[in-house]
Amino acid sequence: MSAERNLNAVPTEDVELAARALHDAHAPALHAWSRRRFADNREAEEVVQEALVLAWRKHHQFDPTKGSERAWLFGILRNVAASRHRHNSRRLHLARSEGADVVDLRAEEELTRAVEDSHIRDALAALTEEHRSVLIEAYFRGSRVREIAARFQVAEGTVKSRMYYGLRALRSELEQRGVVG
Repeated sequence: MSAERNLNAVPTEDVELAARALHDAHAPALHAWSRRRFADNREAEEVVQEALVLAWRKHHQFDPTKGSERAWLFGILRNVAASRHRHNSRRLHLARSEGADVVDLRAEEELTRAVEDSHIRDALAALTEEHRSVLIEAYFRGSRVREIAARFQVAEGTVKSRMYYGLRALRSELEQRGVVG
């Protein structure tokens, strides 16, 4: 029995069985990847479980002509991990702004690793410098619009516009790479 399974080729009533087989075939690799990016093993497990649930719910979107199941699953896992990193970054930023004495530097290290992911890095590199720098400041460094405007010496409206069009361009780049659908 092959580790690569096409959930589209499975009758709906057998999807749960196919999802279990998908888990059994790919979970060890997904867990290993996640544990390298999250210092907290519990959080790494949660990210993998969330990715597998999303894969199960979106099994109909898997297109074997665009790549292997494993690549598709890792794309989902990367998106879930990036969302978790963004969430952690916002929480870290709030803790700093509230004057907390202790800041968890592991969250910043994890965020840095997420940004270095090749798909995101390549998609960001394809953007204009104005869009890229604003997105990095806002989403990866947790800066507020006011702070970004001051840093780049532009109006807050300009920052918002660059964020809007930058996100559209980033999504387009990621869609072209098959990372998001």
